Amino acid sequence: MADNKTQNMDILSVEEAAVYLKFSTTYIYKLAKKIPHINYGRHIIFRKADLFDWLGAMVEPCRFQQGA
Repeated sequence: MADNKTQNMDILSVEEAAVYLKFSTTYIYKLAKKIPHINYGRHIIFRKADLFDWLGAMVEPCRFQQGA
């Protein structure tokens, strides 16, 4: 089993990021301006931990008020 340091360094291609996020590759390319990424030559790569953190930052708190 990989330790946390190794797991945080998982690198994903656009195709792998699309599978991980359940988005199309076209949508990943469009989101690349907003998603943390690394330009490596002509390639765009992502750290899995950055994608996870990016998703977590987008979570909105529940606005349900009991008894309202």
